[in-house]
Amino acid sequence: MKCKVVINKDSGNCRRLDVKSLLQQLGLTAEIQEIDCNSSWNADGFDTVVVCGGDGTLNHALSQCCDKKLVYVPCGTLNETAGSTTVMDNVCTVNGTPFSYVCATGSFTQIGYTATDKSKQRWKALAYLPQVVKNYRCCEIDAKINLDGKIFDGTYTLLMVLKSHRCFGFSFNKDFKNTSKPYLLCVKSVGKDGFFNRIKMFFPFFRIFFCGIKPAVTDRWMLMPFDELTVKLQQKQTFCMDGEKKELQGDLKFCTQKLKYPVRVVFPNKKATPQMSVASKCPQKNSTVVDFYDKI
Repeated sequence: MKCKVVINKDSGNCRRLDVKSLLQQLGLTAEIQEIDCNSSWNADGFDTVVVCGGDGTLNHALSQCCDKKLVYVPCGTLNETAGSTTVMDNVCTVNGTPFSYVCATGSFTQIGYTATDKSKQRWKALAYLPQVVKNYRCCEIDAKINLDGKIFDGTYTLLMVLKSHRCFGFSFNKDFKNTSKPYLLCVKSVGKDGFFNRIKMFFPFFRIFFCGIKPAVTDRWMLMPFDELTVKLQQKQTFCMDGEKKELQGDLKFCTQKLKYPVRVVFPNKKATPQMSVASKCPQKNSTVVDFYDKI
């Protein structure tokens, strides 16, 4: 098994990673490449890739090598993907581009990519708080939605496709454990950005993100699981895709894609000092990567 380890040194907790212990735990010898958020890399010639970083690092890995055996070691600030699963056997895609947990545009979504790497390394999840205040504004996104044949046509302040129970640190999708499907969350626009409309917008956002919701269609918001989804945008929008900034426009087609090999998630052991070793929380807790994939 020829393996490559990719370590994103800009990730929030990457500096505490014990690479030697990682390789011992996984039962691998490997070529190691350190990258930053602006680096490009590839996995040509390797059949197994271990990526150490945050949600954005995993997003790049899925685009680069979703046909390879992939191990994800979460070393980011929030690690939203790792908080939902220990084994990923499918991913969501938008127009064929894979993402692990979220693709969203509108109110608040900028916080996923505007916090600096330096602030995330220093302040961890608290680095997002100033961004919440800065990006609290009303949006008007005209979109026509086809969700498994059901048509919704309106103006929204938030559009979010989510394959997780949580996003941006808020655990709000109370139905996620009941299905492996992705979900569409829409919040209707209250109008142009302004003081009174921001107050008006606060109430549905508080209901959704602080109280939590189950699938429903209301006069203010909608949360629904789906098999196939098309969102037709009237104008180009800036999306947060797994913590990365993406520009999308036109017809956006969302669906799930089964992976050739499931992604194994291996968590750092926070009890180790002064550096972190790793301890797998997969069902086969003491198995190596070779054992894990041999049993598939």
